[in-house]
Amino acid sequence: MGAYSGKVAVITGGNSGIGLGIARNLANEGCDLALVGMDEAKAQRAATDLAELGVRAIGLSCDVTDRAAVEAMADRVYDEFGTIDILVNNAGVGYSGEVYKIGEQDWDWVIDVNVKGVFQCCAVFVPRFLEKGTKAHIVIMGSEQCFGLADPQFGSMIAYNTSKHALLGFTDSLRRDVAPAGMTVSLVCPGPVATEIWNAERARQPQYGERNAVGDGAGDAVAEMGMDPDLVGKITVEGMKDGDFYIITHDYIRDLITERYKEADAACDKTDRWLKEYS
Repeated sequence: MGAYSGKVAVITGGNSGIGLGIARNLANEGCDLALVGMDEAKAQRAATDLAELGVRAIGLSCDVTDRAAVEAMADRVYDEFGTIDILVNNAGVGYSGEVYKIGEQDWDWVIDVNVKGVFQCCAVFVPRFLEKGTKAHIVIMGSEQCFGLADPQFGSMIAYNTSKHALLGFTDSLRRDVAPAGMTVSLVCPGPVATEIWNAERARQPQYGERNAVGDGAGDAVAEMGMDPDLVGKITVEGMKDGDFYIITHDYIRDLITERYKEADAACDKTDRWLKEYS
């Protein structure tokens, strides 16, 4: 019997990459799964593969930026399993380009999928958790870029970086909001992972138009040097079992955190001097 035997997890972006890596590791712990992606056939194929591990699994299509679609997806999962214990907000898109090169629709696409999509899922599922008294575990996929900037070799990722900084604030606030109901919240912060996130244009919704042509090459670099998504999934599930808020997969992220807060601490030292001088 695994740690999550008898539990049910909904995983957005669950049909590939990190989402599938988390799903596979949850399945190894006995967890039943609803894998959600834009490509329903791909989600169903992933679910069929994971069902061979002895769990129940279904694949669904859902645009997480669309509240009605998220509501319908939640209804489907509750109808199928009767309960949901884990919500993994993993759906996301990657995009590279400086602020003066990307288009407004590119910006909206990244922010809507990466941030609004998490809001929509939490806004739909949390009231159901509260109504049913479910002490759910909510997992949100952040990034090293919750704390600092990626290696310059990946180019400017200002829209993506903004979205991941936003998720740090969202997840921290969510943790405080749902703690009284006994819910647990985790923020996963990986560095480069060998996934398809930088090829997400294939599922770009029509309302966001065509991609503004910005040369990046970030996807090729990430695919070449990125961590195995199954390892990210393993680390994530281990952190979940421990009830950790921060789940960090790459050791060098410590340096990003230290650099960020050393700079902020130095600014506070200047504040102390100013207040002493001018008060």
